[in-house]
Amino acid sequence: MAMMKPFELTFELGSNITLRDSAIHMDGLLSNVCFRHTGCTEKALSMLDDLLLFNQDYGIYHASALAFGVMAQQSIVACTRHYVGNMRHGDDLRDETLQPTWMRTPARAERYRNVYIKGGPERQRLNKFQAYYSPYLVFHGVGDIARIERLVQFYCARIGVNANSGSGTVKQMTIKEIGQDFSFIDAHGQVARNLPCSFLRAAQDGSLGASAMGGLGALASEPLPVRAPYWKTHHRFSTVDAVAVEKVRRVVI
Repeated sequence: MAMMKPFELTFELGSNITLRDSAIHMDGLLSNVCFRHTGCTEKALSMLDDLLLFNQDYGIYHASALAFGVMAQQSIVACTRHYVGNMRHGDDLRDETLQPTWMRTPARAERYRNVYIKGGPERQRLNKFQAYYSPYLVFHGVGDIARIERLVQFYCARIGVNANSGSGTVKQMTIKEIGQDFSFIDAHGQVARNLPCSFLRAAQDGSLGASAMGGLGALASEPLPVRAPYWKTHHRFSTVDAVAVEKVRRVVI
């Protein structure tokens, strides 16, 4: 196994990014990268173990959630992003969802399906999403920096929801080794990822430092996923009692 080192992964954004209800975690992002590389969900998760350091005690990767990188002259801009859609997922075009009809041609009778575009699931629609823009997206972690750089550079052209529609476009990425691990608690003392309550209870002994732990014990907990895979339909998806990272978190760069 390659040497695992603390690093900072930065994406320069070319367009605003749309997020789901929770923040994107780097182990989730890299598991998607590994899936695109291997074509297999199980191989992807196995490959992820070689890329990121895994904490066996608390069942979490040393991988932060997304943070918006801000500067004195540029902070986060919240906006609304609209998409016009005409087609739906292929599952909406199943035989039982479409009205069958028959049309006779000079040669033979052929079966066609009517697709109604004035109403129903195939209607023309205008979608609206909450989006955010800042100059950079930042992740922190501990892992194999060289391999992560090669994979992310090849597979991560866009990040976030509706990435195939121009949201979350990546202009360029950089990754560098740093001297401290900020994958759990960032440099500003904020929770940097979903953290199990067991981790926070153990940290009360002061091993993370008083400044880093200030106020964290009072945060509300709920059942949350704390490691990849984060999609609920995966058979290895699970939740534990945890404290959620902020969906919109800022770090100064």
